[in-house]
Amino acid sequence: MKQRRNRYQQMQWLMTYTLVGATGLFILYILFAAFGITWLKVISSILLILICSAVLALMYKTGELLKRRSLWITTAAASILICLLFSLMLNYPR
Repeated sequence: MKQRRNRYQQMQWLMTYTLVGATGLFILYILFAAFGITWLKVISSILLILICSAVLALMYKTGELLKRRSLWITTAAASILICLLFSLMLNYPR
């Protein structure tokens, strides 16, 4: 049981750092889009889609996607992904 808890805590720390990094990358994406640096906007959006999709896929594969203790990780990854996709669809900021 203790080994299982340690494995979850390791995953939780990894996901925390990953999501903080993804949030920082999303802020950079918004800045790149606002200043019109298209090639950096494209690179950061591709990276964000890959990171958030990988987090959600890993959560699904480990069976933690809809568990109560991991719901904040799922919600954070999905929120970043949804914000990015809406920003890309609406082409905002230009």
